[in-house]
Amino acid sequence: MDILKNQKTRLRIFMIAVAASLFISANANAQSGNFYVGVSGGVQYTEMEHSKTVDNTNAPADFLQRGKVYSTSDSANKTGFSGGIVAGYRLNLDPSGGFYLGIEAEGQTHDGTARGTLPGDGVSEGRNQRGEAWPDQWRVKRKNSYGVTILLGINPPSLASFLGTGGGVYFLGGVRRLNAELKIDYNGCPIGDRLCRPEELESGADSLDETLNAFTFGGGVEKMIGSKVGIRGEVRRTSYKKETRETFSGDSGIMIPVSLDGSETGLSIKAVVYF
Repeated sequence: MDILKNQKTRLRIFMIAVAASLFISANANAQSGNFYVGVSGGVQYTEMEHSKTVDNTNAPADFLQRGKVYSTSDSANKTGFSGGIVAGYRLNLDPSGGFYLGIEAEGQTHDGTARGTLPGDGVSEGRNQRGEAWPDQWRVKRKNSYGVTILLGINPPSLASFLGTGGGVYFLGGVRRLNAELKIDYNGCPIGDRLCRPEELESGADSLDETLNAFTFGGGVEKMIGSKVGIRGEVRRTSYKKETRETFSGDSGIMIPVSLDGSETGLSIKAVVYF
C-alpha cells in the first residue's frame, strides 16, 4: 500500500508541475498555441513478471510446513496491439515555430495476453503440497490504459522542407496507468497436517484485477499534411512499478504475497488535427 501511495503522490506532483509550467508559458505567449485531437494505433512488446511467496510462519502447529517460507517467480512476454484517442495542447516557444512544448492525454485499449508457469518451490516432488509454492499457470491480460505525456519538439531547418511547417522531431516523457487482469490456475493439496495423494489434489482458479503505474519515455517524428493535420511515428519505453498484494490461505494463517511488474516497448502511429 505504501508503494501505491507514493506512486499516486508522484503522479499528482508531476501533473501539478506540468499544469503550472504550461500555464506560465501560455500567459507569456498566449497566441502561439493550438489544441489538437486525434487517434492512435500501435504494437507493443510486453514483458511481465509474476512472483509468489508462501509464508508459513504463523501456520498451525500441526502443519507440516510450519515456519518455512517458499518463493517462486516466472516471466513471460507477448506482442499485442492497441488503439485509442489523444487530445492535447501544443505551445510554440519561439515565433518561427522551431521549438515547441506540448502536453497530451491519451487513452487506449489493448489486446495480448502474456502466459507462463511458475516453477514452484517446496520439498515435495510436485511442489504442490499445502504450504509450498505451487507451480501455478498464470496469465496477464492488458485491458486498457491512460496517461499524461509532455513533449518537447524541434523543427530544424534541415528537416523543415520534408516535415513541413509545424512538423519536427520530439522527445517525450510521462506517466501511465494500466488496468490488467491476472488469472491463476492451480492444482494442489488442501490439507496441511499430512501429505496428499495424487487423487486428493484439488484444482481451481483465481482472477485478480491489477493496476500498474508506470513512467514512460521516448521520441517521435511528426510530418504535417497541409496546415492542420499531423502524422506521427512514435517509439516509447514504459516501465511499470511492481505491485504486491497480501493474500491469505483460508483460516490457516499462511500468508501468500503475490506481485506483478513488467515493461513495454512500443511503436505507434498517430493522426492529429490542430485547431
